[in-house]
Amino acid sequence: MSTAYCPYCGTSKPTLRSLNMHIFKSLPCHQKWQDTLVAQWDAPPTNSPRRNKSVSREPDPLDNNDVTMDPDDYQLPPEEQSHVRHQAYVEDAEDEDNIPSSNVSERYILEYTRRAGEWIRKDKTSFESLLDYQLMNGIERWEPFESKDEWELATWLMKHVGQKSTDEYLKLPIVRNAGNLSFHNNYTFLQKVDALPTGPKWECEIVHVDGDRIGEDGKLMSEDLELWMRDPIECIRELMENPAFREIMAYVPERAYMDEGCTERIYDEMWTGDWWWDTQDKLPEGATISPIILSSDKTQLSQFRGDKKAWPLYLTIGNIAKETRRQPSAHATILVGYLPASKLECFSEATRSLAGYRLFHYCMSLILEPLVEAGKLGVEMVCADGYVRRVHPILAAYVADYPEQCLVACCMENRCPRCLVQPTERGSPVESVLRSVEDTLKTLQEHRRGQEPPNFERDGLRAIYKPFWHNLPHCNIFTSFTPDLLHQIHKGVFKDHFVKWCSSIMGERELDARFKAMADHPGLRHFKKGISFVSQWTGTEHKEMEKVIMGVLTGGVNSRVLTVGRALLDFIFYAQFQLHTTTTLSALQSALDTFHAHKDIFIELECREDFNIPKLHAMMHYVEAISAMGSPDGYNTESPERLHINFAKDAYRASNKRDYTEQMALWLQRREAMWIREGFCKWLEYGQADRIVTNVEENDEQDDDDGDENNEDVFTHVIPPSSPSPSSSSEHRHSYTIAKRPAFKNVTVDRLVSDFGATDFNSALKAFLLLSNPRANIFPNHFDTFNLYKQIIVTLPPNPYVGCHSLTSRIRSTPSTESKGRKLGSPAHFDTAFVIEDRKKYEAEGGISGLRVAQVRAIFDLPSQFGFHPHPLAYIEWFTALSRVDAITGIHTVSRSTRQRRRNAAVVSVANIVRGCHLMGKCGAEIDRRWSTNNVLETASSFLLNPYLDVDTFSLVKINK
Repeated sequence: MSTAYCPYCGTSKPTLRSLNMHIFKSLPCHQKWQDTLVAQWDAPPTNSPRRNKSVSREPDPLDNNDVTMDPDDYQLPPEEQSHVRHQAYVEDAEDEDNIPSSNVSERYILEYTRRAGEWIRKDKTSFESLLDYQLMNGIERWEPFESKDEWELATWLMKHVGQKSTDEYLKLPIVRNAGNLSFHNNYTFLQKVDALPTGPKWECEIVHVDGDRIGEDGKLMSEDLELWMRDPIECIRELMENPAFREIMAYVPERAYMDEGCTERIYDEMWTGDWWWDTQDKLPEGATISPIILSSDKTQLSQFRGDKKAWPLYLTIGNIAKETRRQPSAHATILVGYLPASKLECFSEATRSLAGYRLFHYCMSLILEPLVEAGKLGVEMVCADGYVRRVHPILAAYVADYPEQCLVACCMENRCPRCLVQPTERGSPVESVLRSVEDTLKTLQEHRRGQEPPNFERDGLRAIYKPFWHNLPHCNIFTSFTPDLLHQIHKGVFKDHFVKWCSSIMGERELDARFKAMADHPGLRHFKKGISFVSQWTGTEHKEMEKVIMGVLTGGVNSRVLTVGRALLDFIFYAQFQLHTTTTLSALQSALDTFHAHKDIFIELECREDFNIPKLHAMMHYVEAISAMGSPDGYNTESPERLHINFAKDAYRASNKRDYTEQMALWLQRREAMWIREGFCKWLEYGQADRIVTNVEENDEQDDDDGDENNEDVFTHVIPPSSPSPSSSSEHRHSYTIAKRPAFKNVTVDRLVSDFGATDFNSALKAFLLLSNPRANIFPNHFDTFNLYKQIIVTLPPNPYVGCHSLTSRIRSTPSTESKGRKLGSPAHFDTAFVIEDRKKYEAEGGISGLRVAQVRAIFDLPSQFGFHPHPLAYIEWFTALSRVDAITGIHTVSRSTRQRRRNAAVVSVANIVRGCHLMGKCGAEIDRRWSTNNVLETASSFLLNPYLDVDTFSLVKINK
């Protein structure tokens, strides 16, 4: 290999990679390389590179000006390029991440027409400045720790061990003698941590509150409350310049479409919504918007005694891709303050609620005061790509549950915080006038002067005369409230209302019996005792009920109730899409319209007197909110619930429970210092921004009962489409994973029949062999044995409606086991799946076209005496073909396929198994009490194909039908 020379200092290196690393680490060479780039190009990019790294677009020379921190990517700039920008361009996904052709195969981007997101100059990010400092002073990256090993130990101690246990651990003789650590107790350890660079500093503001109650001393009672806060501008600056977000950061709005004619709009990220585009029009040309997303939620700290509470206020920005914002491990959300969570006992009960409202707005005003001037004039910030821009931080979204939305909006809790609908009309699909910031402030000031404006009572306002948002520039607080999927639809409309109504119609006993007899499926929650005995509900249980409720209700309620149930479920599942289009938003609205058109059946059945339900009315605003801000998964209240663990509960447990807020702030500051240094070390190690964000949370639908198979070595095989034509999208390029070693070896045909239910195994395998090789002359008999597997795991094609993470589907084929000693036995699991019956139709039309439902009885290797097959085989039992869906439920009905009064069985390659599916036993007015979750697939005569198994299945069935 030829020697490579540095063009800046002449140093020779044996490889190109070592030369790139030299330029990356050498401060003079690094600076000369950057100067060369800046001099070569007319200007750096105004927008970030594509957030999805699998996405490319027409070559744009300005994009090449981005400074990528990967040492392997250091190259001299080309000598000349055309500087042509397009008003619109097309994103074509690469093969491995293509969106299915029936969904979103390509994105047509309409760029913002005015200048936006422009840079001012090149500058160093905090990581680059820290690297320069270390290089100039000869300091190791682990400083103040002595070595990488000591740093990793410190990271582990800070993350997993409390202060007392850390002190005990460091004082152990084996650690003192063998560790050679630079810290020997918790005090010296924390001194090391405190020497690290930290995030924005914490400040404490004492808020004095005078109450209206008379104390024992005859004077008015008062309280001094602590408000712990940080400068939101510095919090935004830390997020904007973090190199970890370089590849997933946007600086200008855009409009995305599915078609070249720009008729089918796409809404996913915040920069694809209307709010950013419209707000950008209000700012000077070249300005950069940082859309602020706030969230607050009061939470309980003490579990078994006491009433300690915290009220965290979180901040993130819409410039960062929502997939990253949702990951707590990405640290894309910053705790900006702890609001006082006092009971305000210095006030009487009559005035305490209003005083709490006013205290909240006063404290929020103190925290957000720096945003007023910054939003108007802008603030220069170094961005993640290394360029300085004038950033205007503007409050765009406020994530909160319904009571806190009313608190922020200064309205009564029986009113809508977004519009002026009257309480008696909340159950009707009426379009009410949206609240106006100007009109609301005017009414509040008139009320303050004692003019008694009629709008004050009509609009349901509270006497908060100076809301924190009154002077925030370009902020419409009422339209900033985002859909709250957890509290509004999962827990609210579905669990607290719809399920309660259906229970009163069917009776708890019948409803519980149907839940108990629901067919098993990997990852699906089985309510063993029904739902009447569940004492503590969480969002997970609500979602699990939604998956099977249509199968539970079918046959037990009339058609109008089923129509309402279908409409509600369709709305819930469409609302969970992580990418919306004009079509899906139309379907979302259509589902809501259907719900309202038929909901009066519950009044007729005396389940309800009216529908004046705030959470039901909130669904009216979903389409509008998604069009403005992007898909709801970027603003879900489940994210703050998860953040409470890191920023409130863990911090409280680390305190001594006295004056705990100050200790929580200090503990969090130390944790953030460790996170910052950890990010810096990874930036140095990898040199790629997109690899700094690690520890991506696993899909919450992953199964927790994989058993021993998860510990086995596995083999993954990718299945290409039958014809590698350009039209063959990655929708058909699935893969499967299977154990390298079979779990059941030398299984006889008799055992296949008795334990696995493969009653026609020999004849089905013979038919497969003849189909594969008409000249075959060796066929199976009862003396042959086979090696069987427990399961296969199919990696599903990418689906933009459920995000960019990989989804899998597990199909099991395991016989029952008997109890042995203390180990309980387990029932058999023979799962159902979609199997390709007509490959040409499946690849041409997508969705479930060309597929058929089958039950997988056995997964086995073909013995060598019968020839060779590249994939394992599966013995399956077919169900009837998928026909037209039921007009009421929108669900396919299938039954066992038979031939000559025997189940229609076949042997197929596992390459034809596309994904698992769920069948629900179809029953009449009363369920057969002999049904159970273990035998319903064997005893029921007809089944419902469940389209609500998960959002992926729902989009497959509904969008591609």
